[in-house]
Amino acid sequence: MSSSSDPSLTTNQLPISVEMPREFAQFREIISLLYKRIANSSNSKTGGLYSLQETSNSNQYYDIANTQTFRSTYRKVFDLVSLNGANIPAAGVVSFPHGIVGLKYAALIYASCTSVTPDFFTVVYPDATMDATNINFTNPLPATALSSVIFVCEFLKT
Repeated sequence: MSSSSDPSLTTNQLPISVEMPREFAQFREIISLLYKRIANSSNSKTGGLYSLQETSNSNQYYDIANTQTFRSTYRKVFDLVSLNGANIPAAGVVSFPHGIVGLKYAALIYASCTSVTPDFFTVVYPDATMDATNINFTNPLPATALSSVIFVCEFLKT
């Protein structure tokens, strides 16, 4: 199976080798089991694509109206320094339209930052937020500009 000793990691891992029997009935049984493992593994993993375009990240949240129903989560990434046209100044505040249609709930909001020093850190609420129309970011460093701010938001839609 997997080389991980962490039970939560082994549930979505696949064997790296499978011995196939020569007899068709046993072969069919192993192929069926292997297919189920592949489907379960694929369906339980989070998508790792961080795109400037809105994409599904394969996460699922329960629906408040029916906890047996799940809703898809989407991800969108913004390069705030590029949108700003320059470094984010010390203690600077920027806001840009996110263009997300049907935004219902935020699932995760954060910004990965690099200062001009360079220091590397992550920013969350209250310095990284979004509302119905905009993403909002405040540089938490009072005396240092930021040369990179990658703003990530994961959300549910109507």
